[in-house]
Amino acid sequence: MIKDILVSLRVGTGPDATVDYAVSAAMTLNAHLTGVAVSYEIDIPPVYTEAFSTDFLEAQRAESQKLARHAIDYFGEASRSVGLTGEVRTIDGTPGGAAEQIGIMSRLYDLTIVGQADPEKMGAEEVIAEAVMFDSGRPVLLVPRKQQKPFSAKRILVAWDGGRSAARAVAEARPLLAHADLVEAVVVESGRTRKPGLLPGADLARHLARHEKTVELRRLVPASDESIVDVILKEVATRHIDMVVMGGYGHSRLREFVLGGVTRDMLERMPVPLFLAH
Repeated sequence: MIKDILVSLRVGTGPDATVDYAVSAAMTLNAHLTGVAVSYEIDIPPVYTEAFSTDFLEAQRAESQKLARHAIDYFGEASRSVGLTGEVRTIDGTPGGAAEQIGIMSRLYDLTIVGQADPEKMGAEEVIAEAVMFDSGRPVLLVPRKQQKPFSAKRILVAWDGGRSAARAVAEARPLLAHADLVEAVVVESGRTRKPGLLPGADLARHLARHEKTVELRRLVPASDESIVDVILKEVATRHIDMVVMGGYGHSRLREFVLGGVTRDMLERMPVPLFLAH
């Protein structure tokens, strides 16, 4: 069951689609919701420390704290508007250090919700998502920047390749799959050799059937000019999918998080929330 949710608050002013979505998720799942706000510090290499005056650093710190308070205020208003009592935690640090703290914090939550990174603005969302995925052992739910619909998990697409990460994502998403009206397992034909007579995804269908959940299997073959992500996104649009569940591919090495190509492409182009586990 998903009963304890953490949401990363987007630092700044104005509406936050991720907070709105997280509040609706907590209400739907009858879960406790905690927001975490970061007061960011400038990450200055020691060799350049003397180039920045104390007054500049203090002004930057004050502005960052102000933006964090705006994010906390919005979270409080969004929670109170639906009668939800939300908890707030605050941390200070550089983008990388804050992401690491949130990744560790996420270990004690059933789900962490993070907004999609905006390529046109500097932000720590993608680093936070990677930290949660690689460092917490728990799932992360990425919310599109332009998300308008409230939380829904009635129609779920599982991007299935039979790998470890995909299996972990399905296991973590099982509380959501149990209440879905449609669970569609999509296998994108990659051209790799498989055993004769073996239907891709059949093993997943058998597994979930033992959990009293029927799965619709779809084997999709990309056109010559289509990528795996192109195929998945086309299916999302055609079948009116609410959420995509997939493995978070990549690795963490020497504290550097490196996402695989398919995962990063999905993060950049996702039209619906993306549930990831590694």
